Amino acid sequence: MTRAILLFFIFILLSGKSSGQVTFDDNFENGRIDTAILDSTAYRLWPITNLHFRITDAINEKPSFKIFDSLGYQLRPYHYMVYRYENDTTWNHFDTAYKATSVDDYYFNNHSAFTNDTVYISYWFPYTYSQLQNYLSSIQGSSYLTEFGIKTHTIQNRNIYGYEITDPAIDNCYKKNVVITARQHPIEFINGYFIEGITNYLLYSTDSLADVIRSNFRFFIYPMLNPDGVVNGIGTNVFGQDLNRSWEDSLLISNIPESDSIRPVIWHDTNQRIDFSIDIHANPGNNQPYYWWGYTGSSPVPQWQQAEALNYVQAVHAADTSGPMSQSLYHNYIQGNGVGTAKTAANWFRKSFNAIAFTFEPTTEPLGPLQDNRLRIEDLKGAGSSLAIGFADLADTLQPLNGQLTMGTNYLIATVNGGTPPYTYQWSGPVNGIADTLFNAVSGTYIIQVNDSLGCTWTDTLVYAPTHNHQQDPNKGVRVYPNPVFNVCHVQLNDKARDIKLSVYDLIGSLKINESVSNTQHIDLNVAELNKGTYLLKIQTEDMMIHKKLIVH
Repeated sequence: MTRAILLFFIFILLSGKSSGQVTFDDNFENGRIDTAILDSTAYRLWPITNLHFRITDAINEKPSFKIFDSLGYQLRPYHYMVYRYENDTTWNHFDTAYKATSVDDYYFNNHSAFTNDTVYISYWFPYTYSQLQNYLSSIQGSSYLTEFGIKTHTIQNRNIYGYEITDPAIDNCYKKNVVITARQHPIEFINGYFIEGITNYLLYSTDSLADVIRSNFRFFIYPMLNPDGVVNGIGTNVFGQDLNRSWEDSLLISNIPESDSIRPVIWHDTNQRIDFSIDIHANPGNNQPYYWWGYTGSSPVPQWQQAEALNYVQAVHAADTSGPMSQSLYHNYIQGNGVGTAKTAANWFRKSFNAIAFTFEPTTEPLGPLQDNRLRIEDLKGAGSSLAIGFADLADTLQPLNGQLTMGTNYLIATVNGGTPPYTYQWSGPVNGIADTLFNAVSGTYIIQVNDSLGCTWTDTLVYAPTHNHQQDPNKGVRVYPNPVFNVCHVQLNDKARDIKLSVYDLIGSLKINESVSNTQHIDLNVAELNKGTYLLKIQTEDMMIHKKLIVH
């Protein structure tokens, strides 16, 4: 029987209703009820997890409802359904929840009659496409919202949104990229509140951890990948396809429009670099924790990734105060995707980008059978914020790339600090070069660009006009002998130096020898491996830099 026929059956059954009966419908955004049949004890309903319906004629009525849990775990006796009244945005939990055995009827009702004619009822707190649009409108203008847009469209031409959060004052090259996706499965309503919790913390928190996180990470957030399914109250897209089984390797086409269109967007937005990913779902009825960080000892992932993943989950645990007595409710629901061949989003992030990839699957009853699971929406948002806070433990202490320029007689030197080596150098001017030292310099303006291994850039400009006083006297207290040299030359300083760096370059600027010594004034430098020729020896201490011509025979 089709859904339309079933709903028509409900209408016929309940038209001309007697006292004590209510009228059902799902003619609103995200509404879904397939059957509602009144028997001697309660209204029998279907489906389960995507149940979201409206009743009218409810004022002063106290109906009971029941659903048969054929799987035995989607409706546990400590799961509480929710309701709200028309024109009231506050969702409330039903007073009772009862099921005698695992595979059995689940009953729920209130102790008191409804006080409004129209009541909305749901399996868990709904989060609609319109709610998302209103929320996205509310965050516009934040200084940390560095990019926002409509990324692509669904089959029914609804918008799939994406946005980036980071500190724009810090160069992006120093940051790691985090991708967060959600709502591939429309029936997993509550993950929208986790997205709001993450976003609110990253945009508005003024604590020191938030500053560290925004300075070290770029968050690319795609909050609802399947709005068609959300609006229509179904668990798939409108073609009946499961989005989270269609993330083909790389950018291969899977013939599932939403995932085929969002993958190139993510690829482009992140410049093909993703360090961490979290795909947010929700798991109805399951209060069994996943393994701590998902990557097991036999997983085909490097040990450093396992350690980073464990670090993150433990940090989330410490940050999550969503439960009673400020205890974590949801840290155990972060599942690492270190194994498996399923074409899930998490596996795509892991395989395509070598990302540390998580699936986060919170449940409606994380406290289990012995405690009260009637959580508030604010609890879900609070747990969401802990997913952001956990990244503080993964932040680097990298210093920004910078440096200084010095000049001597017919040469220029770029000394680099910070960043991540190795570095590449590009001198532009009357004379060009690709090493830290530019030889045979003549008068003019020179630009140096230095790139580190992360792609960060430092650029500086120097106007060079040769004189004889740019540098200390090359012979000031320093002897290099023998010169010419065959195997070992001796460097004698005037005084003992704490840190000494010796560098030997050929005449095209290639570094041939690089040695460091400490607390001495005499150094033996082995040049036996050098070809015969003329070289430049750079001697650098904490308070001087001297260059000597060195001839190797």
